Amino acid sequence: MLSNVLKTTWPLFLGLAFLMLGNGLQGTLVSWRANFEGFSSSTTGWIMTAFYIGFLAGSMYTGKLIREVGHIRVFAALASLASTAVLVQILFIDPFAWLVMRLVTGFCFAGVYVVVESWLNARSDNESRGRILSIYMIVSYAGLAGGQLLFKVADPTSVSLFLLSSILLSIALIPLLISRVTAPIEEESENMSVIQLIKISPTGVMSMTLTSMATGVVLGMGAVYAANSGMSISQTAVFMSVFIAMGALAQWPVGWVSDNFDRRLVIFGLCVVASCLSVILYQMDPKSTYFVMLFGLFGAAALPIYSLSVAHTNDRLKPQQMTSASSTMVLFSGIGAAAGPITVGYLLNAYGNSMFLVYLGGIHFILGAAVLYQISQRKAVPDEFQVDHQLMSSRVTAIALEAVALDAEESWKADEEAK
Repeated sequence: MLSNVLKTTWPLFLGLAFLMLGNGLQGTLVSWRANFEGFSSSTTGWIMTAFYIGFLAGSMYTGKLIREVGHIRVFAALASLASTAVLVQILFIDPFAWLVMRLVTGFCFAGVYVVVESWLNARSDNESRGRILSIYMIVSYAGLAGGQLLFKVADPTSVSLFLLSSILLSIALIPLLISRVTAPIEEESENMSVIQLIKISPTGVMSMTLTSMATGVVLGMGAVYAANSGMSISQTAVFMSVFIAMGALAQWPVGWVSDNFDRRLVIFGLCVVASCLSVILYQMDPKSTYFVMLFGLFGAAALPIYSLSVAHTNDRLKPQQMTSASSTMVLFSGIGAAAGPITVGYLLNAYGNSMFLVYLGGIHFILGAAVLYQISQRKAVPDEFQVDHQLMSSRVTAIALEAVALDAEESWKADEEAK
């Protein structure tokens, strides 16, 4: 029963909410403050990319730590380290120090996500797994969007917001440490090779990589673009929050459509919308309310592409392959997310602030053209073999993707038995 699972997992959801608030605030704060401190856009790009490199490393190696010392100890250690890393950035206003701290922060956040996701996956049963995953993603998106709004509660040129982010990360420890929750047993899983996954689902791999680049650009360099465009602190907070909130809300209708049509056509349609909106936004005043509203619509088109990419990839996999492919999917999305801020940072340095929108539009144009080509080369997966769409954040680890795979595999088996 879902209610029984929630009784044992609510501390995880509560801790996750505080973690995401701190993470959302920190990402915008660091990029905005780096720009304020006079760091070049390329330097800021490296700093923001360091988070995704750390995240990728953490998602790969945390499982070993959990098997050695346990979920609770790993969660506590990594959350404390992430909280400390924020404070170090106050003490040392230096690009290299910030890059190292963002690397550490990314590793820590990946680690705590692995803990939360593996815990939820172990505590879920066949009946509740899909709904538990949905709740997890809703809490993640709500916390991330809410963290952006916290950017305007204090002066970002002072130490207050760094302290607030650190406090939120520290509070996240409390629900888990004071509750009687039994940790699951962590098991090692086998990974699918990169080449094998590309052969099975070239569209899914390409789509995951490119859409992760776009998301990494907005979350990593969006505050820099906003500051350089003359947006106020309050406008910057709303600008970032609306992108995430609209993207999260669009997941349900987009997911329903993709369950009933060729997902590649849905991805192509979203790319067309995102590309067109980029062109319109390029010609508008970034400080206007209409610009922020349209950028929210851009988020509604861009953010759901990742979960569609995961679903399309699972459509092409055999049920027994889905779990082993999860870590390889995270590898591609991590590479894309890391590449985005670096490349945009250099482009902003060389050609100006407008390259932010040009880059986002260009990525979606290229992805749309590539998907259209794949549609002409490969047949669509029949409707009866498509897995159900599952709400996904672009910052999940292989554990969450494994849970999606298990849910899809169980649904497939249920359908086969019904026949």
